Amino acid sequence: MVIVDTKNILILIIGLFNIALGFAVYLKNRHNSSNFWFFMMCLFGGGWGVMKAVQLSVLNLYFQELFIGRVMMFFGIMAPLGYFMLAYNFPYKLKIFSKKLLFFIFTGTSILELSTLLGVLIYVKVLIINNTLHRDIILFDFSIFAIYFFLYIIFGTSILLNKYHSADGIHKIQIKYLLWATLGTFITTGFVSVVLMLFNIFTYDWLGAVFLLIHFGITGYLIFIKPKAIR
Repeated sequence: MVIVDTKNILILIIGLFNIALGFAVYLKNRHNSSNFWFFMMCLFGGGWGVMKAVQLSVLNLYFQELFIGRVMMFFGIMAPLGYFMLAYNFPYKLKIFSKKLLFFIFTGTSILELSTLLGVLIYVKVLIINNTLHRDIILFDFSIFAIYFFLYIIFGTSILLNKYHSADGIHKIQIKYLLWATLGTFITTGFVSVVLMLFNIFTYDWLGAVFLLIHFGITGYLIFIKPKAIR
């Protein structure tokens, strides 16, 4: 059974817009690592939004447990990595990070992703009662994701802050916009779609997708699409 709801359609559209924004930025300069990682961040963030719309619309327990929940969390796990790597590469690559540290970061993400796709970690228990979707957090498993999510956001933000203090001119302005926009995205989305969910509060979960478009859109336009707008 599929529920056609205005809110879910809005979430789906916003998720697709995020993906389209990422493609537009990537195609503007396919050889720039910053453009690539902004695209990846938009792809995973937008993909999470699309799967959120599917989760709220499809009332099929088997499909929810076997596919929707796992794929949605796959995108949710990859989005913070995209932010971290964007911070690492924008507007220039940070040289102080060793290859071993980056290997550890990618390995940690890969293990978490594999555990999610194989169903070793189950973050949300889904029930469908009287054609209504009910969700309950698996606290231990979801806490692992929450810690991972905020650690990557903190690390990425610290990188941008260090670059901001040492940069000058247009780079300083660009980093400031990227810092505020992306940090605003992950704080707001993290609050409604991670922190509140730790307490089994799903009322505002759908707003996370809305915040993605607002902040990613600002970043994409000012920094990558129309960079002269911030001079």
